[in-house]
Amino acid sequence: MTVLERRDDPVNAFRRELAVIPRLVGWIRGSGVHGEWKVPTVRERTSLAFGLNIDPVIDRPWEIEALAQLADTAGIALVAMQDHAYNPRFAETWTVLTAVALRTQRVHVLMNVATLALRPAPMLAKAAATLDRLTGGRVELGLGSGGIWDGIAAMGGPRWSPGEALAAIEDALRLCRLLWERAKSGEPVTYEGPIFRVDHLVFGPAPTRPIPLWVGAIKPRALRLAGELADGITVSTPYVLPEKLPQVNQWVNEGAERVGRDPATIRRLYNLLGVLDVPGGRSYRVNRPGLLGGPADAWADAIARFAELGMDTFVFWPVAGDYLAQARHFVEEVIPRVRDRVGSP
Repeated sequence: MTVLERRDDPVNAFRRELAVIPRLVGWIRGSGVHGEWKVPTVRERTSLAFGLNIDPVIDRPWEIEALAQLADTAGIALVAMQDHAYNPRFAETWTVLTAVALRTQRVHVLMNVATLALRPAPMLAKAAATLDRLTGGRVELGLGSGGIWDGIAAMGGPRWSPGEALAAIEDALRLCRLLWERAKSGEPVTYEGPIFRVDHLVFGPAPTRPIPLWVGAIKPRALRLAGELADGITVSTPYVLPEKLPQVNQWVNEGAERVGRDPATIRRLYNLLGVLDVPGGRSYRVNRPGLLGGPADAWADAIARFAELGMDTFVFWPVAGDYLAQARHFVEEVIPRVRDRVGSP
């Protein structure tokens, strides 16, 4: 057994910036989730969906293609890809995501999430609409302000204040939807927001349908904003520990109810970072906050509890070991166990 060592993955790359992460309570290898958590009563059960994370690491192109084909042939809902252009090991995410989208037939592709500080909303809207047309409607778009400000500034991007970062997300949500809607009629668009603006822009192409917009956020105001304007939220196990999920979902619900939306229509995505034990493979002990570990049954127990806590979309995100072997095991063994536990089709 080997203790999970630091790797150049999202958890370890950003741990320095996220200096205060509360300890994950109740995770014991192979024993599932323990303890009593409050289960939200507002949100009704939604059909579960599953996805696979694919890192935009250019030195493993075979792995990118193999993971994409696995997701496509297994009927997985989506493949997700992070966007951190200042990480020198990462390729440009939209380029890699496009390659994945054009080599698959059914699976949806999700930028999880776009760094708005380096991707102006009008160009992001155009890129998403273009790829949506090329794929016949398989694009979903996650939006986030950025957060790793040293890296963003190193690429010439802004250091937004918390208020500016929130305004950027709101501008992007409103402007993307407005541009996509007006593209159908050819009517010029003028939008004057605190961060993003367009002036009599005739936008095109129009996407095949309203592209789902997800918001990556962990703070109350951003989560309430997502409840008001977005189609879903995306959060990750190291940054939103399981015991925080009821509060996160409550903030989303409050935003939705404030504008008369049904909270049950807003998807809740949970990125599951960790290492899944594969029979015959190398074993790891995962003992850091927010990283999941253990065999298929332990993962299935955990995901079933996360579903009880209001989450409905789960992206498998291995951080060490054989990524492809773990992804296959997740698809073949974990997902069926989760569906059996929660009674979801």
